[in-house]
Amino acid sequence: MSSSAGGSAETPLWRGLPAGYVGDIDLDQADDADINDLLLGMRVIDRGHSYLAYADYRFAAVLFDRLVATREHTDGYIVDGFADAATRIAQLRTMTRHQGEVLLDEAITLRDRLPNVLECLGDGVITQRQARTIITGTDLIDGQDYAPLVDAQIAARLRAGSYSAQRLRDMVDRIIFRQDPDAVRQRRKDALDKRGVWLDNRRDGTAELTGVMSAENARIAYANIEAVAARVCEHDGRTKNQRLSDAEFALLSGSDFTCECGREDCPITAATLDLDLDGESGSGCAGGGAGPVGSTAVVAVAAKVVIHVVADEATLAGRADNPGFMDGHGVIDAAHVRELAARPDARISRLIPPGTPMNPDGTVTVPGSLPSDPYRPTTALDTFIRIRHGYCSEPGCGKSAWECDGEDVGEYDHDDPAAGGQTTSDNMNPKCRPWHLLKTFGEWLDLQWRDAAGRLRTQSVTPEGLVIDGEAETLEDLFPGLRRMRYTATPQAPPADRRDNTERPTRTRSRTANKHARRRAERNRNHKRNNEGPPPPF
Repeated sequence: MSSSAGGSAETPLWRGLPAGYVGDIDLDQADDADINDLLLGMRVIDRGHSYLAYADYRFAAVLFDRLVATREHTDGYIVDGFADAATRIAQLRTMTRHQGEVLLDEAITLRDRLPNVLECLGDGVITQRQARTIITGTDLIDGQDYAPLVDAQIAARLRAGSYSAQRLRDMVDRIIFRQDPDAVRQRRKDALDKRGVWLDNRRDGTAELTGVMSAENARIAYANIEAVAARVCEHDGRTKNQRLSDAEFALLSGSDFTCECGREDCPITAATLDLDLDGESGSGCAGGGAGPVGSTAVVAVAAKVVIHVVADEATLAGRADNPGFMDGHGVIDAAHVRELAARPDARISRLIPPGTPMNPDGTVTVPGSLPSDPYRPTTALDTFIRIRHGYCSEPGCGKSAWECDGEDVGEYDHDDPAAGGQTTSDNMNPKCRPWHLLKTFGEWLDLQWRDAAGRLRTQSVTPEGLVIDGEAETLEDLFPGLRRMRYTATPQAPPADRRDNTERPTRTRSRTANKHARRRAERNRNHKRNNEGPPPPF
């Protein structure tokens, strides 16, 4: 008996699916559907993609059992059971045999090493892309007795909320690093031993130069390349990637990197700069007249690179082996933290000044705003929110918090500061510039509060009122001590009474004030709907 795998004679079952499988929308009437219904329908479709991937892995695992696991011997590289199974899948889907082998590997890994994560995929909690990220990140636990515990912990956190690609990677690393720091340390050593530089010739007269090095060295090298590539005027016709490529060559070869706008009035080529080792500029001739402004021999030395690394004091002192966090890279092991702290160019700063008194409940309270301007956060609070979040607070955004704007969640009321928008740690978070602009000038809202368990929660609200859950974790999960730090608003005098000011407009509240009042009311409604306790103090 034979069966056809062709597609032309198959019944189009998918077109007969009830509307509920793509949300509460009839596809023939999608043009007239409500915006929120369309978005919710896309969420349902995502869960469908996840379930199909789950079924795909289940089928592939059965194929493995039938064609690979039951074979008593191998017939060689080409016709062994694994290649036999992969070939069936590859030919059926017109993909390469390697792609078929990858599917089999992923299926067995999820079924045997990460069964709880596999069920999260089947329930639509994660996507296939996220499942693959977890597979890669858990290679270290294969065959370890603590593997079931790691699988269970990862699955529990997955069901707690959404994860961007960066936060998912950090969450997996956090859980593994705390289980077996020695194994993680050995893996890093093995990876460093394989560092090197490779040249791969490509077609059309190009080649690819790849360098593998420590994370901090790579960050420093890339920051220098970016600094050089940015030294052009707005009329330079190259894309950013093209400028980065040219800047890398200039740095490696010691040649000049100049603006290519071709304009006689180019401010870059027409001016000269005097660059010192701190990256400051002034009048004079660059490098004693050794070359044009773009002379990379000067720029490479002048570029100032700052890498933010977060760790607890016990780890720095060698009393603990808790993991740390390197901005732009992710979770690092304790030995790596101490190596970085021992660098001669490292500067160690503490979030809480030594000698700060502790509250009876174990928390520490410090001012969050400037006494002279209660709207402005202190440097300590600004640093704290970047450390606490690690990334932009927008769901799905992977922008580093140190490259974001610090912003109040509830808008600050300049006329009556006590009425809302206090400059405190629980009312501030980092936002990338696009998200900041959408929130400030659009009708978007974001919410932030602590739930009954003390965990920081965030949500965004579309202009149509659709509530979207934020990321499930912050760096408080990696550094629990952050939850004991409180940055509060400084005492403020009551606002001046302006009712007798004849020059004041007749409008009792500005349009902006009315907008902020509507937003506060909307936040309170959303918070009550979440049943998370009293509304946040905005």
